[in-house]
Amino acid sequence: MISCWQSTGNDYLKLNLISILLIALLFLSGLPLMAAEIYRYVDAQGQVHFTDIPPTKSSRPLTASRQSNLSAVRIYKFVDNSGVIHFSDSPHDNRFRLVYEGSLFDGETARTRGLGLHRRHAEYRDLIQEAANRFQLDAALLHAVIHTESAYNPYAVSPKGATGLMQLMAGTAQRYGVKDRTDPKDNIEGGARYLRDLLVLFQNDKRLALAGYNAGENAVIRHGYAIPPYRETRHYVNRVLSLYDVYRSVY
Repeated sequence: MISCWQSTGNDYLKLNLISILLIALLFLSGLPLMAAEIYRYVDAQGQVHFTDIPPTKSSRPLTASRQSNLSAVRIYKFVDNSGVIHFSDSPHDNRFRLVYEGSLFDGETARTRGLGLHRRHAEYRDLIQEAANRFQLDAALLHAVIHTESAYNPYAVSPKGATGLMQLMAGTAQRYGVKDRTDPKDNIEGGARYLRDLLVLFQNDKRLALAGYNAGENAVIRHGYAIPPYRETRHYVNRVLSLYDVYRSVY
């Protein structure tokens, strides 16, 4: 049973919510932790906790050899009466709700895609916020899409040829005036404009807009303004919305 939290007391350094989530996901997916020393300890109830300050002498730094090789995870969250945020893969309290389901990265070697995630997230945060402001979008939604599409890798290319942070196809890039799909600013702006247009088209229905982003707006329209019955698209919509639920706690 795994639980991570942001303490409001003096015993633990307050961690950014995104960092806490990534610690949990990286641990469960077998990726190397990119932050400074992260410690774990097991409490009297058998829960495993993570902190950057060892609370007991028995706490030890995480190493790759101690990490789980699980590739699929479910992360649940709740905020207790003291304002402490808890994450768990085995909820023991009915206040927990599912905020993420799946592996940290799909479709590519997790170890490769995971390297530098913290750094890349910070590197593109301002560009994402600028695009969100410019096109009247929720920055958290843009982060969730980019996390799902490319894991903040501006050079990511899908088997179908989608490229860059927001995985733009050549036709979509041309439609929105994106000359270089690997340029982070151009790619984010093009993807943000496309996402905004989809939200307008589908009357701010995020599920349909995301389905359109993945499968194309015509596919959503052909299926009666509903999510197309494609396994990939349905998984994509659920995954983005799960990450969106986490990112909007921060942005």
